[in-house]
Amino acid sequence: MTTPSSPVAYFPHVDVLRALAVLAVLTYHLDARALPGGFAGVDVFFVISGFVVCHSVLARASGSFKALAVAFVARRLRRIAPPLFVCLTVVSLASALWIPPSWLSDDIPRTGRYAFFGVGNVLLAKGDNGYFSPRAEFNPFTHTWSLGVEEQFYLLFPLLLWLWLLGGRARVLCLALLVATSAASFAFALSMHAKGRPEGYYLLATRFWELGVGVFLSLALRHEADVSTVGRFSGVTVRWGGSAVAFALLVWTFTWSGSTESAFHASVISAIATAILIAAFHQRAPSATDTLPVLVRPLIYLGRMSYSLYLWHWPVFVLFRWTVGLSGIGACVGAVGLSFALAWLSFRWVERPFRAGSFANERGVHAIAATFVMALTGATLVRGMELYRASFSFSTVSRHQDDWYPSKRQRLVNDRGCTVAPEYLGGDAGKHIVYRASCEGVARGPRVFAAGDSHARAYGPAFAAYALHTGAEVVVYTHAGCPLVSLQPWREAAETCRAQSNASLSSLEAGLGRGDVVFLPSLRLPRFVDQWATLPMADGQVASDRTADETRDEARAVIRRIRSTGAKVVLPLPTPILKAPPFRCVDWWTQSNEICAGGMGIDRDEFLALRAPVVQALKELAEGDDGVTLFDPGEALCPPAKECSAFLNGRPLFFDGDHLSAYGNEVLMPHFTAAMKRAVASE
Repeated sequence: MTTPSSPVAYFPHVDVLRALAVLAVLTYHLDARALPGGFAGVDVFFVISGFVVCHSVLARASGSFKALAVAFVARRLRRIAPPLFVCLTVVSLASALWIPPSWLSDDIPRTGRYAFFGVGNVLLAKGDNGYFSPRAEFNPFTHTWSLGVEEQFYLLFPLLLWLWLLGGRARVLCLALLVATSAASFAFALSMHAKGRPEGYYLLATRFWELGVGVFLSLALRHEADVSTVGRFSGVTVRWGGSAVAFALLVWTFTWSGSTESAFHASVISAIATAILIAAFHQRAPSATDTLPVLVRPLIYLGRMSYSLYLWHWPVFVLFRWTVGLSGIGACVGAVGLSFALAWLSFRWVERPFRAGSFANERGVHAIAATFVMALTGATLVRGMELYRASFSFSTVSRHQDDWYPSKRQRLVNDRGCTVAPEYLGGDAGKHIVYRASCEGVARGPRVFAAGDSHARAYGPAFAAYALHTGAEVVVYTHAGCPLVSLQPWREAAETCRAQSNASLSSLEAGLGRGDVVFLPSLRLPRFVDQWATLPMADGQVASDRTADETRDEARAVIRRIRSTGAKVVLPLPTPILKAPPFRCVDWWTQSNEICAGGMGIDRDEFLALRAPVVQALKELAEGDDGVTLFDPGEALCPPAKECSAFLNGRPLFFDGDHLSAYGNEVLMPHFTAAMKRAVASE
């Protein structure tokens, strides 16, 4: 059957499949426990896209290759670009208003900008976080990876179809290229899966085979030589039997509860099932007595607006996660309802008008040029929102960045015009940062070397202020997730961290001398909370082949290596760990968020009891060596009171559950300076 305005066949059963796929994806994104394999709905979309676009081109094909390519790309842009651009712009504004910058949200603005040009998936693949990682779950543009795959495919597709339309040997070449490219893509995807490479999930190179399945199916069903096959398959028994098996496979895939590492298997099964279901009902004209179309009419309509629903549901869910939360029934119902409302508005007022209105009648080249201009304008607007969010954001954190972000108070100048700024250096020792004052003179404090995990970097404002006020240089070695002398075997078990620690120590030894101080800040307590979720006190502890005693012996060895250079060692005692991350819980609309339930603080007695074993271990490391001293930041950050609070005088001491804020550094600065000078007082 065809629509009145188009020579292209319309397939109601394809819209039913679209509806089932988008509902599966939506359910999975809402709560993965409800439909563990729902992410495979995207694989259904890929097969459908390959099938539909092939049919569309074959129905309209005429003229030269240039005319074919321009017309095809223009049609796809009319279909994809307007709703996408509206969604990207609106969601970018909402993100700037409600989501504060953080490690968890760093990728949001860039992903949005890249998505305007169809390469958001490339950016996501370049990162260290796969589709099932926390950063992906809190990025409202993660779902644009699949659109990027399709848009990149559309640039290659016209060449394949042009070869097919030429007929003869060119058609054989077309099939050979399609089969070879799809096979290579399948093999590459299998290889990436076997190696545990998460970036493979996002790439066209690992998804081409799914689109290829749809294209091959379209070519097979349209080719005259296959008419008899279609006829046999359209028999009632074969058709319904095959479709029943395929539907059962699809349902099994959606409800499949295997590990995320086995997602590739779900992709294969769902792609096969989708191809069978498309073929089973292909070119089947519904009879007047057939009631099935009446029963599935809501699904057909949902399938028509599935693109808009796919576009909007994920950003809505992510924004709920960032703000009011997405754990209660009320929040889930509200998120789903808002998703459908925005999807309908997008479908009714953006998607359909641009496909059928005056924009659709523009010449292909003009449509492509207009789309590029809109993409450039949108990306520029999003970049502006990112740069100036502090002036209009609703977020307290975004509006008062100088209090919250340690990175904002590392460029200082005093009343004499002396300046200090971090100098970032590379090398095998990881991130290497140097703070030195621009004014020359006699240093009024020892030179300080610091090494540790991200907590070492969080001391940045204190390091900068120390360098400015004393004139002494501060050199920092930091590698996120790799502590030094943490006294926790599971934190130091990774081979990459051990190699990193050795590289930092070797670099330290080469630069240390008598009178220098080595400061070793690292996370030394299990966390209650991370930026994205509350944690058990085990904090992801993993099996380690090292005991606590062995870890303590290694800590002694590290200290001996440092002390052999004549340098002093300062070991900071654990700082308070909070039960909710302040940067996510400080605004009023976050009070219902599940991550804020523990409160932005910890009972002081509870904190002291938790850190008591670590304090004792650190005291034992310092025993018998006057060159090893202890420094307790808790004296300033948790003064005697019932609770260690995340705030002092209404300003934040901590950014998240355990990292210092810029204001926390300001409070700690005098105590830090005194500890460094005290370490060398006996010199």
